[in-house]
Amino acid sequence: MAEPRDIVVIGGSAGAIESLSALVSHLPGDLDSAIFVTIHTLPVADGLLPKILTRHGRLRSAVAVDGEPILCGRVYVAPPDLHLLVEPGRVGLNGGPKENGHRPAIDPLFCSAARSYQDGVIGVILSGTLDDGSVGLRVIREHGGTAIVQDPDEAQFPQMPRNAIEIGHPQHVASAADIARLIVTHTEATSSVEQAMPGAREAPGIPSGIACPECHGVLWGATDDASPEFRCRTGHTYAAESLLEAHASHLAASLWAGVRALREQASLAKHMASRAEKRGDQPGAARYSDRARAAGEHAARMETMLLAWTASSATG
Repeated sequence: MAEPRDIVVIGGSAGAIESLSALVSHLPGDLDSAIFVTIHTLPVADGLLPKILTRHGRLRSAVAVDGEPILCGRVYVAPPDLHLLVEPGRVGLNGGPKENGHRPAIDPLFCSAARSYQDGVIGVILSGTLDDGSVGLRVIREHGGTAIVQDPDEAQFPQMPRNAIEIGHPQHVASAADIARLIVTHTEATSSVEQAMPGAREAPGIPSGIACPECHGVLWGATDDASPEFRCRTGHTYAAESLLEAHASHLAASLWAGVRALREQASLAKHMASRAEKRGDQPGAARYSDRARAAGEHAARMETMLLAWTASSATG
């Protein structure tokens, strides 16, 4: 089986499996392209995704294997906890740092495809939340490729498509069925692809003064539009909205840990008060009781604040 003329890279998260199933159902079995898929799902679902796609379409789908050749008419699905990459003529898998809070993430797939196949790449963003893939879609465009986003009005979760439209500036916004037709049309019109070796990119950027939610190192702000907006020295990368979400999650966990610590302090102080009272140390018992009461009141106030903040974040 021959190498493809086009590389199609597809990313999504919540609601994307339904959109992807509809998309592949409209693709022919003799498609002169290879398709790479990264969907943010639970690990157990990743093994099932190739079966779902094979059942809905005519293309052969399988979990990607590191180093295997890229062939026409194949769908390569990212395995759990590994970034799926496109290298010249071969599939790549990478256990590098999480990007936008995910591994596999969409941006590494899109950026590697753009660097390897230049204008022979079609990037597609489907239903999902947050903004993973938006920067990668922009990189595909900057390398001469085609950027397509599912119509947010059709997507079950429109946030990811809307962010991709705002950041990636796609040439096409379409329904899942129309995306399939665009892929077929583009493939039929494309001449053979000139493969380019991936270029290394080392630009730490400007220190942002913000800590990485993953490793707590300093995040660096990008100095060019082709890079993720924030990256730490370890390699964790974030677009702005993903960073905000990650920080909110870590902040909530830290604050709940504070509530727990206060309640533990109240419990310990009560224990100390009880022991003091048994010894006949009434001043000590009163002092420990006061500490227990204060810690309990602080914990209750903090818990009320956290519950209100969580509720407002969920509705916002």
